[in-house]
Amino acid sequence: MKLPPRPTAALLEHQPFFKGVPWRLLERLAEMADYAEFPAEAVIFGEAQEATEFYLILAGRVALRAAGVRQEMLTIQVLEPGEPLGWSWAFPPNRWSFSAIAVEPVTALVFSATRLRLLCDEDSTLGCVVFRRIAQVMLQRLTATRRRLAVAEQAATGLPLRISVLPPGAGAPPI
Repeated sequence: MKLPPRPTAALLEHQPFFKGVPWRLLERLAEMADYAEFPAEAVIFGEAQEATEFYLILAGRVALRAAGVRQEMLTIQVLEPGEPLGWSWAFPPNRWSFSAIAVEPVTALVFSATRLRLLCDEDSTLGCVVFRRIAQVMLQRLTATRRRLAVAEQAATGLPLRISVLPPGAGAPPI
């Protein structure tokens, strides 16, 4: 993938997370964006560490992992190019809920969480768009976590797997 020397509004415009964001805001976002590269098996961030960045994966895959009941690391979800990485930066206490490990070499856009939160506070249109989309990411991660924990429980207990399937666009069922 040939990338411009600096992230541009045109590059952000093609990222699903920023689809439909006004051009003037894409330009402001591009000014604060940078590239990050991680080799295969690199720990991008660890569970419970301070969440200081927001990433959008451009190339490669990232495994989200969490400690299981017996402290073994469970892969909750594998993220692909075009997907956002990280939502914990958006909400106090700003600590990562998962660990993120590069499955293969990864190139991502990276944004300072502090600068992004300030921009969202300054511009309510952008803030509304970003936080709605972050809420969708949180719902996807919650659903993936519930499914992975159900599979792990089934493997540990031998009991039948019971996962409720949600229709597209539906909220998560009560826990």
